Amino acid sequence: MSGSPSRRCPMLWLLLGLPLLAQTPAPPPVEPPVPAPSIEPAPVLTPPPPDAATLKIGGYTILTLRGPDSTARVEQALQRFANIVGEAPQPQLFVAVRGNDGGAIILVNDRGLVELSPRDTAPNGTSRVLPIARVWAGRLKSVLTNPTVLKGLFVFSGLPERIAYNSAEYVRGPAPVRDVGRFTTDGSRTTPDPEGKTWVLFWDSQLPLPQPTLYMLNRYREYVPYTRQ
Repeated sequence: MSGSPSRRCPMLWLLLGLPLLAQTPAPPPVEPPVPAPSIEPAPVLTPPPPDAATLKIGGYTILTLRGPDSTARVEQALQRFANIVGEAPQPQLFVAVRGNDGGAIILVNDRGLVELSPRDTAPNGTSRVLPIARVWAGRLKSVLTNPTVLKGLFVFSGLPERIAYNSAEYVRGPAPVRDVGRFTTDGSRTTPDPEGKTWVLFWDSQLPLPQPTLYMLNRYREYVPYTRQ
C-alpha cells in the first residue's frame, strides 16, 4: 500500500539530492609548507693530502714514494736532478746505489738524488731497501741512457731563459736552429746575470747589425736563438 504524498516528498527530495552531493569535489589536501632554503654556506670539504707521489724523468716513471711527505721528497729529488744536469761537465749522467737493506740512496753523477728507507719499500712487500733501490736505479739508468731523453735534458742545460745585451732583453727560443755556416762572433758577451755569469753571443754574418735575434751555443754545439723583446 503506497504512502501518502506528504510522506513521499521528503524521500523524493533526498533521492534527488544524492547526485548533487556525489558531484561536489572534495577539498584539496593541505600540504605542509616547504621550509625556506638555508642561507648558511655549505661546508668546504678539504681533500686529504696525497699519500703518494711519483718521480718522473723525461716523462718516464722512475719510482713512487708514499707518506705525508712524499710530494715534498719528490720535489726535492727533481730539484736535485736539475742541479746535477745543470752542473754536469758533459752531457752524461751515471747512476749508482749506495747503502744496505736498512737504508740506501740513489746517486746520479755521485750526487744524492733520493734517500730510501724501509717505509718506502714496504708497499712492495719487503722491508729490504737495497733490492728495491737497485730496481729503481735500474729504471733511471735505462731512461738516462736513452739518447732522445738525454738530449732533451741537456739541450738547454747551462743556458738562461733570458739574457740582456746592449740594454735590451732577449728571450730563449723553443729549439736550436740549423747551422747554415753563417753564424759568427767577435767575442761579445751578454750582460752579467745576478751571479756574474756571461755568455758568448753569435749572430748571422749576412745580416746588418743590430739584429733582432742573437744565438748562443749549447752543449751539442747547436745554436740556440734568443729574440729581442
